[in-house]
Amino acid sequence: MKKLITAAMITIMMTFTCFGMISATAQFRQKVSAQEISSTEETNQESQTGEGESSTEESSTEESSTEESTTEEPTTEEPTTEEPTTEEPTTQTPVTPDYEIIDGVYKVKDGILLEYLGNPKDKTITTLEIPASVEEIGNSVFEDCIYIKKVTFEGGSRLISIGQYAFKGCKAMTSITLPTGLEIIGYRAFGSCTALESLTIPATVTEGDMILGTVSGVKTVKFASGMTEIPSKILKGAASVTKVTLKSGITSIGSQAFYECSALTSINLPKGIKTIGKSAFYGCKALVEIKLPTTLKTLSDYAFKNCTSLKTLTLWTGITDIRTDVFAGDTNLVVKVYANSSGKAYARKNNIKWEFTDSELKRRAVNQAIADAFTKLISAKNAKKYQYKYLKNYVPQAVCVIGKYVVVSMYYPGLAKRSILVVYNKSTGKFVKKLILPSKDHIGSLANVKGRLVVGLNNISATDYIAVIEKAKLKKAKNNRVIRYSYKRKIAGYADFSTFDGTYYWAGRSANISSASMYGYKVKVKKKKLVFTKVHSYIVPANTQGMIALKGKNGKRTFVFTQSYGRLPSSKLIRYVTNLNSATLGKPKKTKMLPAMAEGLFRDSQGYLYVCFESAANLYCGNPDYTSEIQMKNIGKIKYKNFSKLKNE
Repeated sequence: MKKLITAAMITIMMTFTCFGMISATAQFRQKVSAQEISSTEETNQESQTGEGESSTEESSTEESSTEESTTEEPTTEEPTTEEPTTEEPTTQTPVTPDYEIIDGVYKVKDGILLEYLGNPKDKTITTLEIPASVEEIGNSVFEDCIYIKKVTFEGGSRLISIGQYAFKGCKAMTSITLPTGLEIIGYRAFGSCTALESLTIPATVTEGDMILGTVSGVKTVKFASGMTEIPSKILKGAASVTKVTLKSGITSIGSQAFYECSALTSINLPKGIKTIGKSAFYGCKALVEIKLPTTLKTLSDYAFKNCTSLKTLTLWTGITDIRTDVFAGDTNLVVKVYANSSGKAYARKNNIKWEFTDSELKRRAVNQAIADAFTKLISAKNAKKYQYKYLKNYVPQAVCVIGKYVVVSMYYPGLAKRSILVVYNKSTGKFVKKLILPSKDHIGSLANVKGRLVVGLNNISATDYIAVIEKAKLKKAKNNRVIRYSYKRKIAGYADFSTFDGTYYWAGRSANISSASMYGYKVKVKKKKLVFTKVHSYIVPANTQGMIALKGKNGKRTFVFTQSYGRLPSSKLIRYVTNLNSATLGKPKKTKMLPAMAEGLFRDSQGYLYVCFESAANLYCGNPDYTSEIQMKNIGKIKYKNFSKLKNE
């Protein structure tokens, strides 16, 4: 009986012991689970706020380790008839953090600085060195660290990104040197850093959003050499900044880059910049003057809107794209412009005060003096002769004297209609008739070849044709009727300009290249028709528009070319004296100046020089923003011997 009681008691004791072990194991699991939930909640809260707070994860880990190491001594019991209840012993693996603590204060995970573990109110900590392994500084990591004065980055820093508000409110910070390789600076990352007076932006930065906020101490910002684009919004609202320095190599200023930098008084825009983005300098109210680079092409919408102190800037001729309200609200602004430029047209259209640049005023004065010198050589009796007709729709090109007529060729803009010949009485200079040609062509050249009018047809093919009109047909043709060509001849080269010296028909190409060519064709009459055989070839000045050729002794020729290009630059008369055996024209003997847009040239048997200008055509004087400022409304007739009285180049 005693043995039975003892066995029963032992069985009961073993049962209670096993129950106690099961209960302890359950409590341990419940506690670990609660810790994991607490740790997860804390991590979630940290990622949501982005604020740096002291972590309790280390102490939690230590508690888990202590709990796990506590074990009970095994109890040895005699075997019973009942099969004992057994349970596998539970072993809890220590939780390994998925982050690291560097220097005891930087909590870093996968290269991201998640948290600053130091006390932001600790007056003794005034310097920080960010570890080289940090690739990204998270949002608000150092926010309101009010005693930090200096921030540096360990050598070999791999930093790419600084998060929003990262250093916001670091009111004592006076120095931070951002590392090369940094690409992104977040929203208001340095906002309210009121002791920081200067900041250098590395050339690698491509994104930045209002990095100084609206309250800051930064007065000077430098963008490092090597940057090509100033990021959009990078200094938006930076009201403390007074000076910005840019280096060469920059091609564009991003939209709102300096938006409402209301204290900005000085910024250099280096040569190379092509685009200023939308609202880039909007509201820069302290900006008085800014020098735009000559490379600039585009001024985007509102680029300088509400720059109320802005007084002057120059719109260079290269600026061809000026968009909406670029200078709206700039009540003190006077823009400097060039003639026939997009800048001038924009100023006129938008009622912006404008005036010509100093260099433009000088150029205009020189051009006027050249025109005055030429018109003085026209005698009073010839001053009003040969007035252009039909200029509202047609553009003069070439001039020729044949018999009792002075003939001028004209084309219709865009070659939308047939070209015409306008015929004047040589003696009186009065209009005789208008003849309509069969061709839609520039009709760049006319020549009197053995008493026939030879017309250069320029836009038919790569190899030009010339058309011949017999003098009798020219005389009989009725006003405002179509005059048919007597016949056409194919020639080896172009006939943009031409002349006849009695032996050779000279014709060449008007091209904006230095290698434009001219050929000399021997002329014979076979079966009452002209035959042209190429004999000579020369390189002529670029943009040659008209010419004459005069015979000299021993095979010499005097060639005089008109050279012009564009509506504003003055034209030239260039004279050469050449032996026909020479391979080149040689160097010019004289270069004289003519008014702009000189075209055809002809010398008659009485020694008068006729110069045709296209500057009076509506195409060139109808639009006030794109005109020929010197407008010659008559053919200019001067004595060839007065050539020397023209102004020298």
